[in-house]
Amino acid sequence: MSDAPGRRWPLKKSTTIVLACLLLILWTGAAGQWADKKCPLVPASYFLVLSHGTPDRGEGCDGGAYTSDYAG
Repeated sequence: MSDAPGRRWPLKKSTTIVLACLLLILWTGAAGQWADKKCPLVPASYFLVLSHGTPDRGEGCDGGAYTSDYAG
């Protein structure tokens, strides 16, 4: 790497990798909560985490599609 002035990533490469892995672990844990409510883990549960966060009591999947009237 050159020492030329300019924008640089503020974290070390190893720190960035560790943070990315932790984020992936947390995202997978939240997706697992959707999978427990009968949503397909990949890709539906991961997208539901981004769009709805973790599931509330009445949220889940019916036939693989999101519903807010989940009976569980």
